[in-house]
Amino acid sequence: MRKISFLLLATAIAFSSCQEKYKKGEEGMEYKIISSGKGDLLKTGEFMELHFTTILSGNGKKDSVLNNTREQGAPQIMPFDSASLPPAYFKLFKQMKKGDSLTTRTSVDSLFKKQPEGQMPPFMALKKKQFVYTNIKIVNVYKTQAEADSARKLSMAAAEVIAKAKAEALVKADDKTLSDFIAKNKIIATKSPKGVYVEITQAGTGALLDSNVFAKINYVGKTLDGKIFDTNTDTSKGHMEPLSVNLTNDMSLGGGVIPGMTDALKMMQKGTKGKMYIPSGLAYGARGAGADIPANANLIFEVEILDVLSKAQVAADNAAQQAKMKAMQKKYMDSVAKADPKAAEQMKQQMQQQQSPAQH
Repeated sequence: MRKISFLLLATAIAFSSCQEKYKKGEEGMEYKIISSGKGDLLKTGEFMELHFTTILSGNGKKDSVLNNTREQGAPQIMPFDSASLPPAYFKLFKQMKKGDSLTTRTSVDSLFKKQPEGQMPPFMALKKKQFVYTNIKIVNVYKTQAEADSARKLSMAAAEVIAKAKAEALVKADDKTLSDFIAKNKIIATKSPKGVYVEITQAGTGALLDSNVFAKINYVGKTLDGKIFDTNTDTSKGHMEPLSVNLTNDMSLGGGVIPGMTDALKMMQKGTKGKMYIPSGLAYGARGAGADIPANANLIFEVEILDVLSKAQVAADNAAQQAKMKAMQKKYMDSVAKADPKAAEQMKQQMQQQQSPAQH
């Protein structure tokens, strides 16, 4: 996994200040080594402190920065050896020293060929003439594991400070975006303890939902510009069954959702209809979700609370569903056994193998 991760991150960035032509490398990449450092070449067993910037570019689109460790304050510190680096990169780093940079370029289509189907992110949809560029700079070299560990602790502490500051800034920015949206659209909403704005359009009855219950809901999920990304209220998304939402701390029963929805539902009752305006940090955050929910997206959910169930009721429902599935499975197996006993026995053995724990 370390090699795959490094390959995806280290696949090519070119700066205008460097006009040398790219050389052909292995694994479908092109590269340049910009030598500006002094001292000895890297030696196996030493440790490298690297900063890298990765950019997706080409096809007439605006360049997208995929990763920038300087902004994150999180350089990568790793051993220089053939076990930690893909062979193509190990050969190149053998020619480098502290202060040098490696610039590589790899076409997006070659990356798609290397990765299992469905594992490339949606924003890197296969297009012609698109490249991933990475610039990797060796900012320091450590002779021993102890020196590397000490440097890693310092960089992790610095990265935590930067990450905390960015998270706090994003919370403020999201809150302003949502409060401005609510004011502009003259929405009457109450802010939840964690920062979700909740608009009640139809009052419910009974007690407020709490951490002892499940809620059965209908919902429509939208981005702030009104684009629907999911719903169970029509056939457009292929599912119309009520969503069971687990508000308890027992995730073994399933039904977990994003934190912002859980927080907002605790301001509602059975029968309530309303909208929740969820900041990105309580939704899908920087990772986004598929092609329809971008990174750091604030979301709107229109919801209706259809029913409220206790943990015991949900556990009983789950057990009943499992019993129903087993009964249907047995009925099917009995029909197969009657028609083709040999095929039924093979299916039974396969099912037993799938259900038994993996042997290590």
